[in-house]
Amino acid sequence: METNVHRTQIYLTKEQYQYLQRQAEKKKASIAEIVRELINERLPKDKDYEDNPLFSIAKDGFSMGKPRGSIKHDEYIYGKRK
Repeated sequence: METNVHRTQIYLTKEQYQYLQRQAEKKKASIAEIVRELINERLPKDKDYEDNPLFSIAKDGFSMGKPRGSIKHDEYIYGKRK
């Protein structure tokens, strides 16, 4: 476990707690490990930004003045009509 950790307390519904218990038993892990694993699955990865065309606009040089850019932004960014 990392040295820079924060202790927290959460309230769970009965169903949520039972789900975590079942997952922990299956993986022979603690509930805390299962919670951290689930959170890590949802954390954005660097590749999430690299693969998104929205974040690559400036790489090729960005110029202002696309015709009707505020209306046709999906077409300009993703190459398809909304």
